[in-house]
Amino acid sequence: MRKIAVFSLLMFALSFSHEVESELNFKQVMQLVNQSATKMLQGFLLGNDAMVLEGAREIAEHPVPKGGPLRYIDPSKREEFMRFMPAFEKQVHGGAEEVMKFLREGKRDQAFKTYTNMLQGCIACHELFRDRIGGR
Repeated sequence: MRKIAVFSLLMFALSFSHEVESELNFKQVMQLVNQSATKMLQGFLLGNDAMVLEGAREIAEHPVPKGGPLRYIDPSKREEFMRFMPAFEKQVHGGAEEVMKFLREGKRDQAFKTYTNMLQGCIACHELFRDRIGGR
């Protein structure tokens, strides 16, 4: 079981390898992601694809919080969090990348559907992190 946890931790850490660690804490990084998601919504509402693309790029490339995200999670809950994180990564970061792809292809309706799915991933992660994981 311990080997599985160590392997999972390594895989989780590698999933963030494309992102740059910052001096920001977890809350600050999530505030940036929130601002970017809001920018995307404003872009959809205003018919401003450049704004949507900018927000999606910011989400897809957001920095890693100082020390990595696991640092902010109660050690007794990290294994459970790591089990769910790959799906959230795909839904949120992958969703942001898909939004960009669909907009570039002129598929605005599909981009918006993907955006709403991306937001559902954000909400699900927040529910897990806040209610079941007990972040610190």
